[in-house]
Amino acid sequence: MYFKNILVPYDESDHAKSALHIALGLAGPYPEAKVHVVTVIPSSSLPNPTLLGDIGLDTPYAVGDPSTYERILDSVVQSTVADIQQVVDESRDDAQCKIVANAVISDSALEGIVDYVTSRDIDLVVMGRRGLGALRGMLGSVSFGVLRSVDVPVLTVK
Repeated sequence: MYFKNILVPYDESDHAKSALHIALGLAGPYPEAKVHVVTVIPSSSLPNPTLLGDIGLDTPYAVGDPSTYERILDSVVQSTVADIQQVVDESRDDAQCKIVANAVISDSALEGIVDYVTSRDIDLVVMGRRGLGALRGMLGSVSFGVLRSVDVPVLTVK
C-alpha cells in the first residue's frame, strides 16, 4: 500500500462526506493504514480569554486562571471529536484501517490542515472540493490553498 496516513479534513459538507468514503475505500482493506478525520476549529469562534463572567459553556471563567480557559478549549475539542466519531462510526462499513477522529484549533482552516499534514507525517490528503464556506467556485479557497501549501498529493472530490 502506497498511502499509510491519509488526512480527511472534515467540515460536515457533502463533499467532505464523499472524501471520507473515498479515503476509507483507499485505506479500508489495509489494517496498517490510518485515516485521520480532522475538523479545524477556528480560534476566532472561541471565547476571548479576557472576558469576565459566564461565557455560556457551563463554566464560569476565572480571570487570570489559564487552567479554566484550557478546560473550556478541551471541552470544545472533545465535543467536536465526539461529533466526528459518530460520523466515522456511521461511515466505517467494513474498513479494517485505523481511523482517528481529531479536532485542532487554528487561526484558519488552511493553517490547521497544513500544520496537521506536516506534524503527523501525512502522505495523502483527500478533501472535498468545496466546503461550507461562503465562497463558491470551481475549487474552494481552502482546497486551493492546501493544494498550493503541502508537499503531498491532494485528492479533491465532489
